Amino acid sequence: MRSRAIAVAVVVAGVMVLCAAADAPARRVVLGMGEQQTGMFLEPSYARLGLRHARVLADWDALAYNRQRKALDVWMQQALATGTRVLLSFRYSRHRRFPTPAEFGAAFRGFRERYPDVESWGVWNEANHGGGYTARRPGRVARLYDAAVRECPTCRIVGADVLDSENMLRWVRGFQRHARNPVRLWGLHNYIDGRRFSDRRTRALLGATRGRVWFTETGAWLLRRRYDEDGQVVQEYRRTRRQSARTTRHVLRLACLSRRIRRVYLYHW
Repeated sequence: MRSRAIAVAVVVAGVMVLCAAADAPARRVVLGMGEQQTGMFLEPSYARLGLRHARVLADWDALAYNRQRKALDVWMQQALATGTRVLLSFRYSRHRRFPTPAEFGAAFRGFRERYPDVESWGVWNEANHGGGYTARRPGRVARLYDAAVRECPTCRIVGADVLDSENMLRWVRGFQRHARNPVRLWGLHNYIDGRRFSDRRTRALLGATRGRVWFTETGAWLLRRRYDEDGQVVQEYRRTRRQSARTTRHVLRLACLSRRIRRVYLYHW
């Protein structure tokens, strides 16, 4: 393979990642944040950075519950006030209900009516997560994706967000077999490649799919906690700021692997 030099620059006026290769024109990758709290939008540093893209997670049935609906309303209002373009991704209901395609389609319609300014949608967060209901049921998520496409064929829809875990390729292939509509946009949470300073899993997803790829969650962390079923912390993992900075730089380099990679959402503020 012919070697080539790749330069990565984060341009604060957009904000975007600028990928420049020795034998190809420079290209831009949009940079955004994944964040559940509205406080991010109130930070002076958020305005100074010029960030214009953010991702938020919502239970698929959040609009049916007053507290969740109000919290999401506030988040959306703050995003709109700062000119932020939103990617809204769905996840499990905290009431532990997985939707039928008809239920999901109706819920999706309700979200679109309530938040008409949302730019992009994600069908299911970390769909191949080993501890989740859908880890062995990619067909269930594929049917939700088809329901969303039926509701809005022209919407920008992330077919599924997948973790770069060992089951990623098997899950993606199962999803592709069941989905009736082609997936034009994939979401990747490449935390393992980031932590290991590798590109193997990111390249594997690129090789197994067609269409664009967004890193809908990625980056580094300083403190991570593992909780039990009662919400109690059972283990903490800590990293230094230097380690986290190295990981973030590596993730930005991964965004330059392919012209198909168009966005990076760092998690979190």
